[in-house]
Parts: sequence; structure tokens; C-alpha cells
Amino acid sequence: MCEILLAAWPEPVSIDEIWPWARSLERFGLGGFGWGVAWREGDAVRHHRDPGSLAQDETGLGGLAGVRSTHYLVHLRRPSQLTTIALADTQPFVADDAGFAFAHNGRLDRAEEVRERFASRLQGRADSEVGFRLFEELRDEQGPEWALREVHRQLEGSANLCYLPGSGPALAYHGGPANPMWSFTMGEARVISTGLHSPDEAIFQFCFPKAGQRRRLEVGEVLELGSFSSFVGAGGEVASTAARA
Repeated sequence: MCEILLAAWPEPVSIDEIWPWARSLERFGLGGFGWGVAWREGDAVRHHRDPGSLAQDETGLGGLAGVRSTHYLVHLRRPSQLTTIALADTQPFVADDAGFAFAHNGRLDRAEEVRERFASRLQGRADSEVGFRLFEELRDEQGPEWALREVHRQLEGSANLCYLPGSGPALAYHGGPANPMWSFTMGEARVISTGLHSPDEAIFQFCFPKAGQRRRLEVGEVLELGSFSSFVGAGGEVASTAARA
């Protein structure tokens, strides 16, 4: 039941810009069981995570005052297994070298079958962290676009995935039909968000009423955030889109 928000601007903006959006996603998306944010800083990714709710993390938000970046990735958690509420299971996950952040919404059905393979690199119990470590391995083989799809293919289940590197394109993969993913604009920002586990357009009524250029991602699609000039479709083909700010 998690929600994911990925947003980019042409120039750095205050992290305060994303709080109204994140708070509404947490409220209407039934989050509150862990939250986190990652952002670009130079060629690295920095992050903050808390096992509680965004609404109650006043200390964490105070510590983020002054952060400015062009790219932000927010994860608002409602785990499929409530026994996994802990800081180690809170997303986004960030690579050990701070090279990228990764977030997952859904349930990876075969994660436990490969957990032992990554045991020395896992800190928590959530299936999403297994997906993160598998993605890390696959990304080095054939790149992030292929790796996002391959994580879902290998671990099955449902998977909406977001990838934020320290440099280069940020990506979103839609593989969880129960929670639609949308791309849209908010002023100068280009945004990708999960849809409150609602098959209609409730996300725009409750969270983004001023959103422009709205488009629902296709299942199996990988969308590049930034230029929005192209996306990689469900079959691997490259197609142009009209989603330009």
C-alpha cells in the first residue's frame, strides 16, 4: 500500500516544495508506517528516513531545512507485512556508495527465494530490500532500464519501481496495476506518482488538483523523468510522448 513520488525541476528548488504533495499522498494513500526522501547533491544521492510518519517527523523535517535540489524521490510506507516496520525496512534505499536511490511499491512474491543470496548485504526483512540489492547487481550488467524490468520478471508479484541516480536520467517502472502510476506537470516540476491504489483519477482530486499534461503509465512501461521526451514502452520499444513542460 506504499506510495512513491518522483519529481524533477530544471533548477534547484527548496525541499519544502515537495512537502504538501508528500503529506497528501501519505494521508490519502494510508501511509504512516515509515517514510523517506532522497535527493541529488552534486553527483551523489543523500537521504533521510524515519520509521514513523511524515506528519509526525518534525525533527527530521527541521534537519532538512535548507536542502535544495533538482530531483527528489519520496517513499511513503504502508507495508504488506506490518512486522517489518523498522528503519532498516524504510525506503528509499540508497546504494552504499551513495550513487543511486531505489524505491518499490507492491509485493515481490519470490523475494524470499533469493534472500539468502544477498544476506550479507541486507539490513532488514522487507521484500523490497531484496529487490533493491538485486537491482543493484543487475544495473551493473545491462543498465538501469533493463534492470528495473528484470527485477520484476525474476521476483514476480507487483512492482512499481523508481530509480534516482546521482547523475543521469531518473526512471520509473510501472508493474503494479493495482496502484496506477501517473506522469504530469506541476508548474515547472515534472512528476511521476503512484495513484493512491485507486483505479480512477482520485490522485488529482485529492493531491494534485493543478496538475497538467496528465498521463497514466502503461503496465510494463519505463518512463524517464527529466526531459519526458521519450519513454521505453512495455515491449522495449522507444516512443515519443507529448508530455513536455
